[in-house]
Amino acid sequence: MPTDAAAPESRTTLVALVWNYSSAIAAAVLQLCYTAYTARVVLPESFGAFAAAAAATTVLGYVAGAGLATYLMRAEELTRRTVRCAYRVSVLSGVLCCAVSQALAQPAATLWGLPEVAPMVQLYGVYFLAQPASQVALAALRRLDRARFCALTETVAQFAGMAVGAVLLALGWSPYGLVAAQVVTPAVTLVAAAVRLARLPLAEGPPVAPREMLRISGAFAGYGMIQMTAADVTLLAVTRFLGPAAAGQFSRTTLAVGLPVAMLCQSLRRAVMPSLARINADGRPLGTVLPDVLSATSAVAFVSFGVLAGVGPAALSLLLGPGWEAAAALVPVLAAGAPLVLLCQVSYAVDEIRKGMGSLLRTQLLVLAATVVLVGLAVVAGQGMAGQGMALVALAASVAAGIGHLEQLVRWHRAGLCRLTSLVRPYTVHAAVGVALYGSGRLAAGYGTGPLEQVLHGLLGMVPVALVCIVFRRRLPLYGAAVSRGMITGPVG
Repeated sequence: MPTDAAAPESRTTLVALVWNYSSAIAAAVLQLCYTAYTARVVLPESFGAFAAAAAATTVLGYVAGAGLATYLMRAEELTRRTVRCAYRVSVLSGVLCCAVSQALAQPAATLWGLPEVAPMVQLYGVYFLAQPASQVALAALRRLDRARFCALTETVAQFAGMAVGAVLLALGWSPYGLVAAQVVTPAVTLVAAAVRLARLPLAEGPPVAPREMLRISGAFAGYGMIQMTAADVTLLAVTRFLGPAAAGQFSRTTLAVGLPVAMLCQSLRRAVMPSLARINADGRPLGTVLPDVLSATSAVAFVSFGVLAGVGPAALSLLLGPGWEAAAALVPVLAAGAPLVLLCQVSYAVDEIRKGMGSLLRTQLLVLAATVVLVGLAVVAGQGMAGQGMALVALAASVAAGIGHLEQLVRWHRAGLCRLTSLVRPYTVHAAVGVALYGSGRLAAGYGTGPLEQVLHGLLGMVPVALVCIVFRRRLPLYGAAVSRGMITGPVG
């Protein structure tokens, strides 16, 4: 049974998680519609250049954000002066990164081997003028448990950005309309979130020095840069060694699979970090909740990507239309490794809350090193075979994330924070459910004659697995964790 202290935190986390996932679902629907449209007006080569430009500026995005969102969400007490200081730092870093992006546009085009990357990187620079401050406003609101407002704001802002991008693409601005959509979204978010935050009562608090804030938040930004560099290695390898067309196909698949990974990861982190911060501030050990957090994450990961692996190829073919067959074929490979990526990234939050910066750095450097080595081997093995080469690169990146998560678990086990044996059953059971969903969906999809029929057949084929899970739900680790935390009532076992 839950303790009196644990139950309110669990309910707060659950409410935040519901809103975060509701926003993620709405965003996914919008993204699906937008992707279906852009796939028909943007050629694979052009989309590959856009993906390269986005990857080239991603590291700057972490510099611009300066880790301020994580700093605010893990703050044990949020004051008005803390928010003001975060705003000042975010505006300064955003302006600097905008200037840097203009200077680095041509070198980035040379690195990627695509001349058209340069003007897109320059346009992307405008994004940094609003993105850092919008993250500050949203993070502060989430720390104040305004998950509902944040979810609605992000959904509306994303719709506005996509609408602007779609109009520009229709007018012939391909692929620059894709970049414009990215620029509009944080601008809309900032306006709405900043106004809402300004109206909330906050204690004035003691003065906060920007240097002290940057000392901590800058560490988070550095970790994000390492993490994103590891992700960019895969796209760079495909672009340089397999060509822009392969890069376009690969980036479409990584977007299709990476979008739910990012949404699930952000939703889980945003839901659990405020509660974990309060638990840590109260002096309660995080080990009392960590096994349940990881168990829930594994359930979400393996079930979600089991479904995606089963019907994803047909769904992506339906979504993108003709000319994207290689992208559709790559979905099961990326979906199979996605749970490892999600578990590793969500687990970063634990070290962030515990202020284990050295441990976090070692994990991310390990993932980066493993990615570089494994992707290099994959490129050599898949040279001259675009389809097989892309699959090997995707598999290499997933294995690297798995190595990182294993290092996290071993380290926490040695520290007495979370026993490895406590996670064997949750991970195994939830992975088995994911595999069953994939197998039944893939088998049933084979009876369809077209992409739409394959998706429908695949989903129907998963129904028996879902029914078995409902009948035997008391044996599922996720159900047991929910009961023990007071989120639902009922017997376990």
